[in-house]
Formats: sequence, structure tokens, C-alpha cells
Amino acid sequence: MSGFLRRQGINLYQLTTGRHILTRWDELNRTQWLSRGELFALQRNKLQRLLEYAYTYVPYYRRLFDRIDFKPADILTDPTSFQKIPTLSKALIRENFNDLHTTESRRRKQMRRDTTGGSTGQPLVFMIDTDVRDLMTAYLHHHLGWTGWRFGQPHAYIWGASFELKTSQSLRAKLMDWVLNRFVTNAYVLSEETMSAFALQVRRRRPRLLIGYPSSLYHFAEFVRERGLEDIQFDAIVSSAEVLYPAQRQFIESVFSGKMFDRYATREVGPIGYECEAHRGLHVILDNNYVEILKDGQPAEAGEVGEVIATHLNNYCMPFIRYRVEDVGAWRAEDNCPCGRAHPMMELLQGRRIDMFKTKDGRAVWGGFASLLFGMEGVKRFQLVQKSLDHTVVRIVKDAPLDEARLAEIERTVHIALGDDVNVEFEYPDEIAVEGSGKYRYTISEIHEP
Repeated sequence: MSGFLRRQGINLYQLTTGRHILTRWDELNRTQWLSRGELFALQRNKLQRLLEYAYTYVPYYRRLFDRIDFKPADILTDPTSFQKIPTLSKALIRENFNDLHTTESRRRKQMRRDTTGGSTGQPLVFMIDTDVRDLMTAYLHHHLGWTGWRFGQPHAYIWGASFELKTSQSLRAKLMDWVLNRFVTNAYVLSEETMSAFALQVRRRRPRLLIGYPSSLYHFAEFVRERGLEDIQFDAIVSSAEVLYPAQRQFIESVFSGKMFDRYATREVGPIGYECEAHRGLHVILDNNYVEILKDGQPAEAGEVGEVIATHLNNYCMPFIRYRVEDVGAWRAEDNCPCGRAHPMMELLQGRRIDMFKTKDGRAVWGGFASLLFGMEGVKRFQLVQKSLDHTVVRIVKDAPLDEARLAEIERTVHIALGDDVNVEFEYPDEIAVEGSGKYRYTISEIHEP
């Protein structure tokens, strides 16, 4: 079916559901080529409107702004005054959940609950409305366009899918799958059977684009390599929702003969950064989030690793203002990209703050040091768990015997990263389960920060 007919199909879907996805999508395709000055002006106007709205309609922010003597108009004369607003944590959201909702009746009628995947702990419940849903769908497909994909072309997902969709929701999802020409295999259950069925679909429908969690993409790439399915190739592969390790990128690209495009987004604040066809880093999506990177509570310099703080500019029914995403990243020193998009750029994400390992001498170490296990002979799956400052467990699902030299190499790497006196314990389970979100965590620190 042509892209034109599928576009008419989505128009019909919008007419029956009241959605406005195409309008938002077309607008994003236009604004991506604005100059940097125009992008910053758009962002500044959105931030000003959000702060005014939050003060007027959201009880939590009215109390907070009054307490710290902050007025939304202050940022027009002193942009640094925005930093007076305390950061918003998940704990604060849970404590003040109802007071973070808008009191505007029109928006309250459109509100519905959503939740994060909870891959790093308790899921976070939050509220969105139809406008946010339309924008998030538009942003997703807007980024797919950066890979060369065009509306109506077949594309495939390895993604977490709910088993509990109501019948009406299931029918709408199937209609969208048909209109957008996409198909999905469930990342919750990546078994030999489900991957074989997915491979058959891929060979029959020939999608040129594959989207998924990095761990799921890596798992499917292993399956394809092991079975010699050399005709399963993609022009582009989009990774999202997990840290993409360099070793994963290299392996997935080599198996599928396509380039990877990383997408940095969260369920609660949507897209933060996108990788483009130049593969120089992540373009910060200025019209969706006002992004700060803080080191010791102060704005980080280019190249300095700090905590990512995001202000979601499009969610009015439950504003996220200076929200601690619990990730770390860095601004790029050179942020002019040959693709022609003027968005500032971040370094590729270095890891979730919650998964940073700690050491006795006070360092924070990204779990990426464990990447030597990717592709190591005898290692089918692995997971490193830091139990304490002096005890780390290495779980390995073996697919062949592991000799002493490889185990010694793993132990030596842990010692280099975390300290010579760390006890390294090996466990050999039959399987390592994915999280409830369908994602997979290669590294976990069980040492909780104050």
C-alpha cells in the first residue's frame, strides 16, 4: 500500500479518536531546520508559558514559587533565576502527586495515568493528556525520519508489549500497526520460538528499519548470527530506553549491515536527545525539554560529566520542572553538526546514575567497564551486581566452558575499575530474566546513595 493511502488511513484514525498526530509531525519536520537562535527563542517562549501556567493552575508550584520568591517573568530579565527552583525528584512526585496536577477543568478532563517501566525500581505514576500523547507519537516517527525511513515503509520493533490491553485498546493498536506498516515482537519474551517467528516476519515483509532496546537488539543479532540468517539486514537500527554500549553497537551493526541511531528519551519527559545520520552524538530536542547538566549542583562545562535535569515543555496537566532524570551526560565541546540541524549536542549518554558503581575511595564508575563480556567466548548472557563496596557478583549464563584465563581477565577488569581488594564472586544461572519493563540491566549497583 502506498504512503498516500496509509496517510489517509491515519487521517481516518485521527477523525475517529480525536488525535492530531500528523499536524504535530508536520510541525516537527519543519522546526528541525530552524536556526539555533530561532530554536532557543522557541524554547524560551515555551518555558515561559509553562512556568506561568504552573504558577496559575498547579498547587505544588504555586506554593513552591511563593516560598522561594520566584516569579515566572523573572527568567525574561534574568535567565539564571530559573536555577532558584529546587529540582524535582521521584520521591517528591510521589509525596505531592495530587498537588502536581493541573486544576484547569478542560485539561483535567483529558488526563490519564501513565507509568514508567520501573526497570530501576518502583515504577513512577504520572499524568498526561491527549496533546502530550500526540506529540510523543509525532516525535517518535519524526526521529525515524532521520534514519532515512519514510511514512508507510515497513518497520519492525522488538519492544515491551503489555499482555493486558483492553479489547478496544488492542483494536486501536492493531489499526495503528496497519496504518504505520509496523510489526512488533515482545521484548518480555525473547525465546527461540518468538525470535524464529519474528525472523520469518522480517524475511517476509522486508523492513529496512528495526527499533528496540539495545539488549533486545543484541539478543536478536546473536540469534541471527548463530543461525546464519545473512539475508536479515536493515538499513538502520534505532536503539532506545537503555544505555547503548559501544560493543553492542559494533556487533549489531556488523550483523545487520546497517547504522545505529541512538535515541535518548524517557517515558515521563519524552525525547531528550536524538542521534542523526552524522553519528556525532545526540541532538538535544530543544522544543520538548529544557535540559541542564549539573555538576555538584552547578551548570557543567562542555565535556564535564554531570547529572541530567530536564524540564518537559509540553506537559501542562502534570508539569515536570527541573526533573532529575537520574542519568548522566555531558555537553559536547564542538556541537556544530554537518547534518545541518542547529540543536546543541550532548555526548552519548554515559550511563544511568543509579547504575554507577561506587568505590571505597569515593569514585563513581560507569558499569560500561563490563563491556568486555560482550561477545566473549562461552558467555551467552551476563550481569554484574555490586552488592557492597568490597563485593561484586558476576552472573554468567554459559553457552560453552569458560577457561580460567577468561575468568581471570574478568576478575582483573573488576579490580582495575573498583579496586584490588574487591571480592569477585561468580555465579552461573541457567538464565537471567529481563526486568518487568522488558528491558535488561547488565550492571546493577545495590549501594544506595544518601
